[in-house]
Amino acid sequence: MTPRGLAAARVVARVVARVAARLREPGTPRVMAVRGTWHIAEHGPLEALGKNLWQVEATLPALPLGRRMVIARYASGELLVHNAVACDPPTMAAIEALGPISFVIVPSGFHRMDVPAFAARYPTCKILAMPRARGRVAARARVDGGPELLPADRHTRWEPLDGVPSEGVLLHDTSDGVVAVFNDCLQNHPDRLPGVKGLILRALGSTGGLKVTPIARRFLVTDAAAHARQLRRLAELGPVLIVPGHGALVRRDCAESLRAVADSLG
Repeated sequence: MTPRGLAAARVVARVVARVAARLREPGTPRVMAVRGTWHIAEHGPLEALGKNLWQVEATLPALPLGRRMVIARYASGELLVHNAVACDPPTMAAIEALGPISFVIVPSGFHRMDVPAFAARYPTCKILAMPRARGRVAARARVDGGPELLPADRHTRWEPLDGVPSEGVLLHDTSDGVVAVFNDCLQNHPDRLPGVKGLILRALGSTGGLKVTPIARRFLVTDAAAHARQLRRLAELGPVLIVPGHGALVRRDCAESLRAVADSLG
């Protein structure tokens, strides 16, 4: 193995060990103190994904991955923020102009970085998390309940992910069709990325297109067959856009892409 490959292997081992250690954490308040400081992330502009649906892409300093916040607007005019990102004042002003931020859903216990800041800035909004992730999120910020507190809406709904008890999928009907917003369980990275970060992702098996990554299969998926069945059901909706937890958006052949991921799960 070359020196570069050996160094990458060591980094990969540390990343895997870090993920495993975090998954073993009980998630009680002693794990991490509650904070509410607004630390502005390095991020891109507010972009429209469809009618009443927007995103902001941001960096993730500690890992070789980007992250994204998705904002959906209900028929009532209220906003649902999926995977909160603390943005600069102009971007936050643009978001707030879309409607009141009434719900913040934390898509997993590993996406809580900016939740305390949102909880402090928007004290009347409901902070929501899946039951499996609630302990980790509550270690940093208040949790008002789970996705069952989201309003019934004809165009926007949340579904738990079968076989992935800590995550769910946000489904939003636009004028063009259904958009499916996922989290860590579904990622979309090209086969090769530049630099050491790209080498790490490839060594982890996370590159190569839309997939349930090996780390997700090991640590997040508890029933691969159930998850595959749900992905096939989602494909039947004829999605026009797949928003993965990390990586590029999928804008073409979305149904076929979901079926291919399902087939890879067995």
